[in-house]
Amino acid sequence: MRNQDNERVLVDVWDWQTRALHWINAILVITLVLLILGKEGMEMIGIEKALRAPVKRAHAYLGYVFVLTFLLRVFWAFAGNAYARWSDIFPFSREKRQGLVQDIKWYLSGFRNHPAKVSGHDPLASIFYIALFIVLASQAATGLVLAGTEFKMLPGAAFLAGMSAPDMEELSGTLEEVHEFGFYFILFFLGAHLFGMVVHEVKEKTGLLSSMVHGKKYFPKE
Repeated sequence: MRNQDNERVLVDVWDWQTRALHWINAILVITLVLLILGKEGMEMIGIEKALRAPVKRAHAYLGYVFVLTFLLRVFWAFAGNAYARWSDIFPFSREKRQGLVQDIKWYLSGFRNHPAKVSGHDPLASIFYIALFIVLASQAATGLVLAGTEFKMLPGAAFLAGMSAPDMEELSGTLEEVHEFGFYFILFFLGAHLFGMVVHEVKEKTGLLSSMVHGKKYFPKE
């Protein structure tokens, strides 16, 4: 195809498993966030706890689904194609490090010149992805335990078996603080992710958004 008189080619990047897990996890995370925001909103307007409890329970059950799909994505980072793997996410290679510096300069310059041209994960975005993976793992672990304390759901309930009520309450309070921090980080990430996606979509014209549908990106032929 032609774009601004420069010939561009399609490059296969994301396999179907990566694309499917990306959208499934994105929908689950957004739904989990909306459920908590809904529960908090109900509390703010004075709706009694008995009516808020089903919303929180739905959040807990959906969290179990997310734990499964998140673990599948972690597994696929070992088994997927070259662009799905940890080696493409972590900016350890010389090319990735150079791309990271180029991306930072591009943002600081007000989007003059060009960002790093990479087929897979953008080097700067990868830093946020790594942080997101860590936070999501923390959310999964703390959420399972909190579901055990509040709803007696396994495996959290089994982990807490034999723990005294004061110790359980203290642990629950600590985990809730960690879980809440993760919630706010996810809100920040969603905003940053949407901003970065729009900027790269407009400036690079590689079809970043559509690549998560059909798996291909557009690049200058040279």
